[in-house]
Amino acid sequence: MPKDFQEQVKQIIPIQEKKRWPQKLMIGAGIFLFVIVILFSGSWAYARLYKGRIYPGVYLGSHHFGGLTRQEAKDFIENFNNRMVKENLDFNFSKDNGAQNFKLSVVSVDDSSVEMVRVDSDSSADKLMAAGRSNNFFTNVLRPIRILFSKFKGKADVAIEDRFISSLEDYLTPFSDMPRNANVKITDLSALAYSVEKEKSGYVFDYEELRSRLQDQIFMLSLAPLTVNKKQFNPDVFEPDLAPLIPKLGEIFNYGDLGLNYTDPQTGAKRDWSIGPTIYSQWLEARRENGEPVFALNREKVKSYLETLRPDIDVPAKDAKFVMENDKVKEFQAHQSGISLNEEKTYHDLDAIFRERNYRPAELAKTITVSTDIVEPNILISNLNDLGIMEIVGVGLSTFRDSHTNRIKNIANAVKRLNGTLIKPDEEFSANKYAGPYTTANGFLPEQVIKGNKITPEVGGGMCQIGTTLFRGAMNSGMPITERRNHSLVVGYYADPVNGNPGTDATLYEPSVDFKFKNDTGNYLLLQTSIDYKKQELVFTFWGKSDGRKGSYTHPKVSKWIPVGEPQEVVVTTLKPGERKCQNAFRGAVASFTYTVINPAGEKIERVFDSYYRPLSQICMVGAPLATTTPAADAPLEVSDSI
Repeated sequence: MPKDFQEQVKQIIPIQEKKRWPQKLMIGAGIFLFVIVILFSGSWAYARLYKGRIYPGVYLGSHHFGGLTRQEAKDFIENFNNRMVKENLDFNFSKDNGAQNFKLSVVSVDDSSVEMVRVDSDSSADKLMAAGRSNNFFTNVLRPIRILFSKFKGKADVAIEDRFISSLEDYLTPFSDMPRNANVKITDLSALAYSVEKEKSGYVFDYEELRSRLQDQIFMLSLAPLTVNKKQFNPDVFEPDLAPLIPKLGEIFNYGDLGLNYTDPQTGAKRDWSIGPTIYSQWLEARRENGEPVFALNREKVKSYLETLRPDIDVPAKDAKFVMENDKVKEFQAHQSGISLNEEKTYHDLDAIFRERNYRPAELAKTITVSTDIVEPNILISNLNDLGIMEIVGVGLSTFRDSHTNRIKNIANAVKRLNGTLIKPDEEFSANKYAGPYTTANGFLPEQVIKGNKITPEVGGGMCQIGTTLFRGAMNSGMPITERRNHSLVVGYYADPVNGNPGTDATLYEPSVDFKFKNDTGNYLLLQTSIDYKKQELVFTFWGKSDGRKGSYTHPKVSKWIPVGEPQEVVVTTLKPGERKCQNAFRGAVASFTYTVINPAGEKIERVFDSYYRPLSQICMVGAPLATTTPAADAPLEVSDSI
């Protein structure tokens, strides 16, 4: 081959290679894009396939949850909770003569509805569903595939109550070789006689370490037996260390009593306890603090004492109840948080002020406040109904102190008839409609009512107590008052509880006089009524859903008191000749107060309620003499209202 031809070929080949390079690049890019499209299409199809279900490869312990819906995962976890309740938890520990096995229930001895060890099925199922899902696009594409091949080890949300660990301690304490520091034991406080107890080494069970391992095991939904490990305990206060402490004994007891005080957050009731040297001298123990031995209080002995106070402090939480029957709430109980004595915190505070006695402070604290915890109910009122009833929107109160027997019975009957009333959105509530009719067939009795110038018995007397309590509750709830009339006379039952003035009453007299308000909240209202015979009070509570409004009213002011006139006598034939029967005089009044509503928009709406109460002289009815044939006529009936 000619040399020139070879040279030409050599020059042509690089040119051809240069032309092929863009082609190769385009082919490579095409293949890459094809792979990306396949990958993303496959991931998209994979995500669509498991929409609403947990991705394969998601585990809790050895349990595979892939392919399950959230509800199925929740049910699986709830079944595990049920297994714990039925089968209990298995533990073992070593003894001198071998291993000891025992089972412990997760159900509280005090309340069988409380599980002291429990997996939160809702939050755990949410976590399983969230595996491989996020707001990041690339994470949603790649993470499910990675989970499929590498597995996702989830952790359930586990709650282990301190009560469960305490029950473990109660069971295992007899098997412990309890260690102790050297200590001083008071044998005669008056003579300040004592004996010295030598220190002793021993072992205790490691409950905190056990709690951690138990939580890890329950994370994985496993009920395998657990070994309770022991840990060696060596004393840190020895008999020679007591020598500088013993001379302080007299001064420590001379500081006097230790005090506990407590105010109930729900009732405001106050309690005080004094703990004298006779008691706390038996709690004495030596302990090392900042490298120096000091006298302190023994934890177990103090807690044993505090346990005796628990009945005066603890209030159980109340679960809500909401049962409907015939468009009325037959059974209703609002949820209520409970109170539980916090023994550990109370002990810590009491021990702290006692240890201060070792240092002769200038001002020594002698009293601490009992610590408590809030116990939340399991069932809230908002969980039991779809009517929007979830909170208190207003309360009305009145007193029926010194009422007659029939009056109290009538009030109690109306309270029962009203309790559980549901007031629909936009409904105009009528007191007479829901409490009445005031008839003997409905259980009402004769009681005093105002009829003109006479106070006379009539069936249903006392209903103004109902009207007044409803009026005050409706105002405190911020409701529009559509019908209200004050009494014709000043009646002591309805005086303002702060200044004693009339003005915030509402009378009822079927069928002409009613009390009404409109439910314009947009939600249902529930009226809950209660009567306290000991305090002689009515409390009416409106439940619903707050829209942000606030209602209130001022204490009534009397601009004018109207004196009574001269006593009057009326001759009647209904009494024996010469027999005299008088009714009390009533002075009149002009009163007013302001009702204020702050609506959801923050606007203030004020309405002034004016009330006029006429005076009524003392009227005495006198039996007509036998010679009298035409007795004086009764006064005309001007006004009728209940007392």
